[in-house]
Amino acid sequence: MLHVREPDWAYVARSLAKVLAVTAALFLAFSAADRVVWVFIDSDNERMARVYGTAARVANPDKRLSHGYGAGGGLLEMTYMLWGEPRRAGPGEGGTGYEIVEDLFGTVRASSLDGPSGSLAGAIDSVEADPGVDGELAEKARKTIDGLPQTLDAVAVVGFAHSMTTERLVAFNRRHRICGGADVSYIYSPSSYDDSTDPASLNAVVWNRDMTEDHIRADLTYQCETEPEAALAEFRRWVGLLDEGDDLGEFELSDWWLAGAAEEGVVHGLVVDRWKLADLRKLLDDPEVRTVRLADVAFDLGEIG
Repeated sequence: MLHVREPDWAYVARSLAKVLAVTAALFLAFSAADRVVWVFIDSDNERMARVYGTAARVANPDKRLSHGYGAGGGLLEMTYMLWGEPRRAGPGEGGTGYEIVEDLFGTVRASSLDGPSGSLAGAIDSVEADPGVDGELAEKARKTIDGLPQTLDAVAVVGFAHSMTTERLVAFNRRHRICGGADVSYIYSPSSYDDSTDPASLNAVVWNRDMTEDHIRADLTYQCETEPEAALAEFRRWVGLLDEGDDLGEFELSDWWLAGAAEEGVVHGLVVDRWKLADLRKLLDDPEVRTVRLADVAFDLGEIG
């Protein structure tokens, strides 16, 4: 007859206690390591804001991305949150949070920040490098604007016939009495697609000095007609912060793409925010302007009141 041996319950209890003790120790060690690591990577979190927070703003001019903040994470990743709203001509529609996540290996995820969309994206994509004068295109833009109330506010893209150096853009500003501000951003590189590059699709480089983390919280003082000089200097300073290992692909940017734009230092167009149609219409009489493409228009409810 087979005799079943009674389990040594004391031994089982001791083994279970050891397993629980080891598990608890590992959990405490992991938690402590997590806290210690995040104490020492505060500087990395700051760099994440300066590099990836700014890159998100450069690549997504269809959004007004304002302040950002560290949203925690863990031992294996950091999260940075940007707050923003769609760039529309009318009143704001409320904010949305956009996550940027960087893992332990430096890989970045930012699925909602891979480039502009909608009508503003189309207007920016129409900008080319040195396309030349096109009288027919300019006349079409005039007719479009003339057919609308001139007091409307607009989000639009001003495309130049030829690449504008800083000196020429300053002269252009003086002719039209254009001052720098959050309502004028510079297109340093048009968007591009080339399947021989990595990434193959590259977003336009759209820049304003308020895009850097150093300025987003501060009271930024813009220059007037000479703002293009300050903007280019700040853009070059920011590009100088980038490393070859920075993962900018999620924003459809790259370090060499940005470095090339900084070195060339020319402007191919402007993204203007909430300008009056009447002011945009005047620009079409300047031979430097190839066309103006409207992305959105709205009545200024303050004026109506």
